[in-house]
Amino acid sequence: MATQKTSEYLSKKLDTIATKFTLYNYDGEAKKYYLVDSKPFIYQPENLGKATVAHSIIILDRSGSMYGEIEKLKEYLLKLLTLDEYLNSELIITLISYSSVGDVKCHFQRIPITEIMQSNSKYQQEIKKIHVTGCTCISQSLEIAKSLIQEFTNHENEGELTAISLHTDGFANDPSYNLELKKIEKIAEGLNKFNVIINTISYSNYADFKLLSKLSNLGSGNCIQANNVKQVYDSLYQSNKLLTSSVIPPVEETLTKGYDYQVFVSQTAKKILGSNYTLKIRGLKPEDKGIFYKYREISAEEYKNLTDIPTSQTDESVFAFIKTNLAEGNLNLAKYALISTFDATLTQIHSKALTNLQIMNFSQDIEAVIFNPKLLKKHDILSTFKVNNKVSILELIDILEANKKSIIINLKHLEKNYQRKGLKRVDGKRDEEGNLIKPALKTVTIDSGEYVPMGKFNINRNTATINMLIKRKVKLVTQDKGKQISEVAGILINDLNQYNNYTLVSDGEININSLKIKISNENTFNLLKEKELLTIEKNSPNEFDFTKEYEINFTDLPLVSFQQSYNNLEGIFEQIIKLQVLNSLISAHIKEESDSYSEKQLTELKKHYLSKNLYLNFPTTNEYTDLKEALNNGSVDTRISYKIDLGDTQILNTSKLYSANKFLDRLYQGCEEETGEIIENITFDMILDKKIIFTHKTLSKRTKITEVDELMKTIYDNFLGIDNNGSVSEILNSIKAHSLLKLLEKKWQDETINKDEFITALTQAKNKLNNHLENLYRQQICPLVFYIGSTGLIPDELNIKAFTAEEISANYPNLKLSKSEQEGTFFVAKNTVITVYPHNVYYTTNKR
Repeated sequence: MATQKTSEYLSKKLDTIATKFTLYNYDGEAKKYYLVDSKPFIYQPENLGKATVAHSIIILDRSGSMYGEIEKLKEYLLKLLTLDEYLNSELIITLISYSSVGDVKCHFQRIPITEIMQSNSKYQQEIKKIHVTGCTCISQSLEIAKSLIQEFTNHENEGELTAISLHTDGFANDPSYNLELKKIEKIAEGLNKFNVIINTISYSNYADFKLLSKLSNLGSGNCIQANNVKQVYDSLYQSNKLLTSSVIPPVEETLTKGYDYQVFVSQTAKKILGSNYTLKIRGLKPEDKGIFYKYREISAEEYKNLTDIPTSQTDESVFAFIKTNLAEGNLNLAKYALISTFDATLTQIHSKALTNLQIMNFSQDIEAVIFNPKLLKKHDILSTFKVNNKVSILELIDILEANKKSIIINLKHLEKNYQRKGLKRVDGKRDEEGNLIKPALKTVTIDSGEYVPMGKFNINRNTATINMLIKRKVKLVTQDKGKQISEVAGILINDLNQYNNYTLVSDGEININSLKIKISNENTFNLLKEKELLTIEKNSPNEFDFTKEYEINFTDLPLVSFQQSYNNLEGIFEQIIKLQVLNSLISAHIKEESDSYSEKQLTELKKHYLSKNLYLNFPTTNEYTDLKEALNNGSVDTRISYKIDLGDTQILNTSKLYSANKFLDRLYQGCEEETGEIIENITFDMILDKKIIFTHKTLSKRTKITEVDELMKTIYDNFLGIDNNGSVSEILNSIKAHSLLKLLEKKWQDETINKDEFITALTQAKNKLNNHLENLYRQQICPLVFYIGSTGLIPDELNIKAFTAEEISANYPNLKLSKSEQEGTFFVAKNTVITVYPHNVYYTTNKR
């Protein structure tokens, strides 16, 4: 296909214009220095392009989440084709639709629009028959589109211009996200050699904007966010309008040696495209104007010496740098460039952008400034960098939890403003036919007031998710007549609590705008005021008032601190995995035991949906009966969640640990001290009632001892009294579980210990282990998990290499990867391995 080098269009008489800018990090420190050369794009009139054959490939998403929108979309598509026939009767159309893997259909291909628009044509009937089904597999539709372009590209019609309009309202997640990502990028790179424009249209806040913007950047097109079907129609109209015009041949701009990056901006064509190699631009009209920006990273000394080059932190070249780096997935670099513009207005809104929705809004606002520079006059542009010292969401949670006794929450306000992001569940079980069988008992709330005590917070250890548990006083009543149950197995149950779970943050998305609270302690008020966390009306007294309701705004707070350090990971996993091993071992002793109630009492409590700690445990099930049907009708959809695991170069994560009883059976055998009889199917709870001597099993040749075995064996040998290696003592001393250690030392000396005393000591040690693990995760791991879980990116400061599943297995053969882990990306820092892998999460859409 004929292309022309940009040098043919650039006038040699025009000199380049240079500017420079500094890239700052969130601490206000200069991170990089750039010299920017700019030169205009000029098309020579003698090379006027001729009208070409125009081929429009429309790719529609008909996955289940399109339920409720698909009819409008079909209606607008027919309206669009009517208009296209009027504008360009020679236009040819291909229509492809897709949903789950294997479910893709080319409804018609390369059909002249005049045939499509004949009264009640078979092609119109084909459009009307489209209906929603299944999940989202985008790559299969692009494969068909590519095959059509390849088939019809030859010497005779090499000038044919094709515009692909790819629509989706979700993530490419079938059969898996990573597999789809690789396929789509490979197809897009293959399409780059043809005269093809790829426009992507996202019409959901849950669509993968990062992927769609990267695709459009590769395909010299635009990524458009459409909030309704009318906007989808408008974007399709603009795409097909280009096909009715005369366009010039594709433009290629080589990245000259010495430059690191380049961006093309055209105000008239509404294009902003970037690349760190040759830039290929398609779809320009002869009258379009543009400019190339060439970026060169230089040293601080070079920057200082360039006194004749003006510094321009808010130049168009800087905003263009932000926009294209966002499109290519370089989020950190784009955010550093944003704060380097000193634009306080944009920085306040977008400096904490992490999630897909936030990045989409970020990109749109930057594009608006580039195409309408007058907007900057309304912005607060500072003369220097301003460090954002706002308290992070994670820090806020710590403050609220530490002071929860003096804070009450307006529950009605919370429920009114809360947005559910998970699957809705209902109490009960389903029979074989799918009918819901409700529990025999239910709860009735006793406290019906407007305020409730501050809840307990649970921070997920693997995803960027925070749950708040609100405690409510309830009574237990029968399902049919509402008769109160006040006593079970001789135990009064008139002080029951039910915990309602509110997910404040899910995968980095904040699900509430604010919390309304009252404060009963002046010190707590002063702390929250000092941290600038309370919204206080202008004319309101700025003093403590226990009768006043205050508001804590979540939307302005960063998820993690901008000053957070992530370099202190060495040795953390070793601590965590040893604590987990001992915690699991202790839990196996006391799982069904209680230091308060007998076995018969526990059985009776279970019949009444009560645990040994008198917590309510009703059985629950999903609201839907058939997941496939729920996906097809749009009541359930999927989104991508990033799971993050910490490990080392020998053990990938704590999920590789065996359960306590399984490991006991794997390497050990036990016999009763009195009879010497070997106990079959031995479990840890047997230790409480019998005196058992443990020894190592004779292993078969097929049993392979792994790093996990070696680690667990050291702790088990010590706990069971086989080897006095000090590993258990070290852990118990570190958490101050001295009572259990004293009893174990007696056991190791063959002294008899009291069962109830042992259960109490085990329970106390378990609680201390849990608390120690929670603190370790919160302080060391959760900030990193939240950063990665929101972005899918690793913090720049770690400066570590990414490995694929194949590469990590080749370099560290001891690591065993599960099927889901093989989808992951692995980052190695010394002996620490961070695994990031996407997985599908189902959620209730409330569309039906």
